[in-house]
Parts: sequence; C-alpha cells; structure tokens
Amino acid sequence: MKNLFLLVLFFFPALSYAQTEVGSEPGKLLVIILIILALPLVLFLLSKLRKEKAATTKSRSLFSFGRLRVELLKDRKYRPRTLTMRVKNNKRKDVDVQAPVLMFRKLWSVRKFKLKGMDRYVIYPLYLEAGKTHELHINLGVFHEHDRSLATYYWAKVIVQDTHGRKYTSRYITLRKSLFS
Repeated sequence: MKNLFLLVLFFFPALSYAQTEVGSEPGKLLVIILIILALPLVLFLLSKLRKEKAATTKSRSLFSFGRLRVELLKDRKYRPRTLTMRVKNNKRKDVDVQAPVLMFRKLWSVRKFKLKGMDRYVIYPLYLEAGKTHELHINLGVFHEHDRSLATYYWAKVIVQDTHGRKYTSRYITLRKSLFS
C-alpha cells in the first residue's frame, strides 16, 4: 500500500503538468502586449470625453437637486474689499443652517473664522425655507485689521453646515496673485 501511494504521489504531478510544446504561444504574448499599450490610451480618451461632457452640462449634477448651493463672490478680481456669500436651498424641505466658516488659505497654512452674523447681530442658526436664498456681505477689512498677515493669503472659501451635520463648501476664490493662481 505504501508503494502504491508513493507511486501515485510521484507520477500524478508529472501527468497533470505534461507539455507537448516548449515555450509560449506568440499570439498570446502579442495580444497581452497590445492590451497593455492600449489601456493608457483608452483611459486618456475617456478622461477627455468626461471633461467635454462636464463642460457642456455647465457643472450641473444629477444630484444637485436636494442640496444647498454655496457660492462665494468677490467685488474685484484681485484684492477684493468685500465678499458675498450666497446660500441657496435647493431642497424640498426647509433647513437650519449653522454659522458659516470663512477659510483663508495659503500654500500650507489655513486660517478659519466663524461668521456669527452681521452688524453685531447673531443670526445663526438660520432657518432657510425651500427655494430661498440667503446672502451675507463680508467686509475683509475687519479680518485684515484683526490679523495683518491675512493680506498675504491667496485663496478663500466658505464652509456651511446644516443642523443634520452635512457640510457644503464653495469653490476657492483668488484673493491675490501667486505662482499657483
């Protein structure tokens, strides 16, 4: 019995892995090389197609309905004096908006300021009805008086959070020229 077991153990791998030809098929190797070379080209074409499609839809998303839309606008192209934060409720329901956070950014440093209201009145949390828009004019002179180094920051954006914890951000706006803006 021992001899039969050893005989099967030694001959079974030899029978299962036997080859009649030595080497690989040249057709298979050529197909693999073509797939490897064509994959980056296909990915490049798909990314170009996606960018063109995004440009034609004017950055409107399928999921934009049912969200808050946050915009940050400036009065001048460079070194603006006032910023305008605009929050539009695209949801079907009313929403409570927490105090927005104004974020100044340089290359590696970030400063955040919580905006509590206007004219020394605290207006947040703000009840925003469905389809309504809220605007807040932000005077940057107040921030520059508080900290002179903020005049050297390049970008700014606003972060708004609702009472359910969802965060909505605006795009970065350019405050002053840099090598990167």
